[in-house]
Formats: sequence, C-alpha cells, structure tokens
Amino acid sequence: MIPALFATVAVVSLAVCWRNARCEGMSRIEIFRMRMQTLFLVLVLCSLCSKVTTHAYRHFNPPPPAIVGP
Repeated sequence: MIPALFATVAVVSLAVCWRNARCEGMSRIEIFRMRMQTLFLVLVLCSLCSKVTTHAYRHFNPPPPAIVGP
C-alpha cells in the first residue's frame, strides 16, 4: 500500500510540474481552474484507493456472525 501511495504522489507531482511549465500567458482564472482540476483528480484517486483497500480488508476479514438466542 505504501509503494502505491508513493507512486501516486510522484505521478501527481510530475503532472503538476508539467502543467506549471506551460502556464505562461494564461490568466489567473485559467491557472486556478487547472489547479482545481488537478486537486479534484487527486481526491478522486485517493477516494477510489481507499474504497478498494476497505473492500479488500472486509472481504478477507469478515465480521463474526451475530449471536442469536437466549
């Protein structure tokens, strides 16, 4: 899990650096929009990874059965 996190951070940072390299001649609103899109992409990826991790954990470690009766 930790290597996947490092890989994700590296890819996102490279994407941000690449986008910042081509920001000349753009207005502040356009730059802000690009940064918000990048942030949204990172949040979506983190959300998906978190859901996959939780699902896999619950799949391999199911809760104990409920105790019914007196």
